[in-house]
Amino acid sequence: MSASLALQRMLVTALSGVGGVSGIYDGPPVDAAPPYLVIGPDLMTDWSTKTEIGHEHRLSVTAWDAGPGTTAAKSIMGAVETAVTAMAGSRDGHRVVSAKLLRGFVLTDAEGWTQAVTEFRLRTSANI
Repeated sequence: MSASLALQRMLVTALSGVGGVSGIYDGPPVDAAPPYLVIGPDLMTDWSTKTEIGHEHRLSVTAWDAGPGTTAAKSIMGAVETAVTAMAGSRDGHRVVSAKLLRGFVLTDAEGWTQAVTEFRLRTSANI
């Protein structure tokens, strides 16, 4: 299985503990009730050594909210950071070696939507 798909499945498991969201998606959901989380995009590069097959993933998790202000989205963003940086374990032949927050930012638009984007660097190793 692809390292990217294995990591996405681990992310869904880790993010399922984030309270207050209606769902976790891997693309723009149709008719989802806000707030919700979207995983992606995910850029994967080689991170192999002489003895191990590894991948580095640069990915984002976006919390979408339709409420006024940014407080709720920032709260969800903090819970996402906690869940992702604490990730450990294996799935589908890949294990998380490290998870690091790169940056987070909040955007709002004139229609009242708020996006709280959290970007991470995760490294995985294949269980051979």
